[in-house]
Amino acid sequence: METIARFEVPEQAHLFRGWLGSRDIAATVLDEHVVQLFWHYSQAIGGVRVVVADEDAERAKTEFEAYRETLRRKPEEIPQAKVWPIVLVASLVFGFPLILFGRRPGR
Repeated sequence: METIARFEVPEQAHLFRGWLGSRDIAATVLDEHVVQLFWHYSQAIGGVRVVVADEDAERAKTEFEAYRETLRRKPEEIPQAKVWPIVLVASLVFGFPLILFGRRPGR
């Protein structure tokens, strides 16, 4: 087993393990429970480790660089949908009859 990456918190390690799993590389997270119980020992023990089998080590190192590059990229901007005209028309079409013929008090 070879250590591919070290992280400060288990959540980051599990995200990277999921990244490797999606690329058919089996990985294991080690020392996560020690860091969760004794967070102040995280730096002393080297953080939370992600390890893979020796035969997958080179591919996993390449994927780690791709993972880090993906995290550095800025998020893509999602264009806003312009649905307000549809909502306005639907509100008028369905809401106006309810205002005119709605339930009257006392009936």
